[in-house]
Amino acid sequence: MNNQALPAGSRVRVISYSPFRGLIGTIRTVDTIPDLEADEAFCFYLVELEGTHIKEPIWFECDEVELVSPLGGTLSNACRAAGIQCRYPL
Repeated sequence: MNNQALPAGSRVRVISYSPFRGLIGTIRTVDTIPDLEADEAFCFYLVELEGTHIKEPIWFECDEVELVSPLGGTLSNACRAAGIQCRYPL
């Protein structure tokens, strides 16, 4: 887990095994819970999904979404294609 949250307004893709897997959305709210033992914060994102009949944003844990590049693909796919190892956040 990283200790930096994605900012509100970031475009993300759902990567968790859920009915929303593969959908893209925009982070509307970031909520963090500090972990005093690990000196890290665990975060949740309120994501407004595109292409669903659900009009309300949905909460996802930080490891259930990945940042989408401005070109439309995910950053992890772009890194794999370039043969380099990416670590979030970039």
